[in-house]
Amino acid sequence: MVKTDSKQRLGSILQEAKLITPYQVDLALKEQRKYPERRLGEILAQKGWIKQQTADFFAEEWENVIKQAQQGTPQSLGYYLRESGLIDDHQLRDILAEQEQGRMWMRIGALAVLKGWLNQTTVDFLLKNLHPDKADDSPFLRAND
Repeated sequence: MVKTDSKQRLGSILQEAKLITPYQVDLALKEQRKYPERRLGEILAQKGWIKQQTADFFAEEWENVIKQAQQGTPQSLGYYLRESGLIDDHQLRDILAEQEQGRMWMRIGALAVLKGWLNQTTVDFLLKNLHPDKADDSPFLRAND
C-alpha cells in the first residue's frame, strides 16, 4: 500500500499505476525546471499523456483516498475510476449495463481492461491500494454478487 506518512510524488504514483512512463516523467520534469510555476500534472496533461482530471485526482485527492481505504471506508472501484478520469460516465454506464443484463459476469476493473480502456497494472495498483482485501479476487462475479 502507498505510504501516507509522507506525500508520494505525483510522477512516482502515476508510474507505479502504469499511467505514464519514466521517460515521460523525465521530460515533464525537465520542462518544469524551465517553467517552475507549472505543475507536473499540468505538463503531463498538456502533452496528452494523461487527462488533467487524472493528474488532479492523484495530486490532490490520492492521499485522502488512501486514508479512507485504510480506515475501511473506501468507495467502489468504479467510483474511483470515474473520479480519476480513467473511465468516463458513458464507459461506467456501459460496464454496469452489461453486468446488469448478465452478459458479462466480470468485475468492473476486468471489464475495463477487456474493453481496452485500462491496463491490468493500473487496475491492480488501484485494488492493492484501495481494496487490498479484493486485490486477489477472481475477475469473475458470482451470480449473486
